Amino acid sequence: MGISEEQLKELVLRILKELEKKEADGRQENRQKLYMVCSVSWDEAYEDFLKEMEQSVEYSIYPVIPASWQEQGYAAVLQKYKSCSGIVYRSLEKPEDLETAVTVFPAVPRDMLVKAALCISDTYETSWISDCIEMGSRIVFLRSGLKRFSGREQPAYTKQIMAYYRQVLEYGIEICGMRELSGREPYRPAPQTGNPENIPQLPLKTEHGKKRVITASNVDKFASDGVLSLQQGDIVTDMAKDRAKLLNIVLKET
Repeated sequence: MGISEEQLKELVLRILKELEKKEADGRQENRQKLYMVCSVSWDEAYEDFLKEMEQSVEYSIYPVIPASWQEQGYAAVLQKYKSCSGIVYRSLEKPEDLETAVTVFPAVPRDMLVKAALCISDTYETSWISDCIEMGSRIVFLRSGLKRFSGREQPAYTKQIMAYYRQVLEYGIEICGMRELSGREPYRPAPQTGNPENIPQLPLKTEHGKKRVITASNVDKFASDGVLSLQQGDIVTDMAKDRAKLLNIVLKET
């Protein structure tokens, strides 16, 4: 049975199309999942982020949006960008792969910042942040999404807001630009080290030689039975001392 030139051409095109799809699927599998968490209110920052990340080869981006956005048409707006790999609708349960994924907030409302700094998790966004911190996964606040000061605030107010920024940085939350984000290596969980009893261990801070810097986030993460063991020469930040006092944790030198 012979095959016409037209049928042969169609067959070749079909094979090439299948090969391209497999190659694209392979690239997708090698990308790290990135959750773009959106607040209830629509913000152009979400479109700007997807547009900027269209050339990214590091991440597969999944906007996390309210279910109502589907009827309002915002879901379709986000899906038109090729950087959008899919849509995740808000629910009480967080994704199972949150530990190995990156979470990005393109828009950072000031009340969300304050609650995150104070460890208050009474909203969807702040509970997401809390879960990420507990898992040690990467959280990014985009610098362009931070609310700017008007210049008319009282100095005490500005000082307090800046203290909240410093606090979330101590928790490990990053504040950076879109280009900085796309240029960094994907997050990978730290390898498990020899610690058979699973006793919390504080990391060494090489920038201070062999001394360790104890931050507020260390107090929450590494305290055991109300005690955080210190070594001689450890540097304890003021915020760490305040955090320990608030949680009734004893800082004990061994």
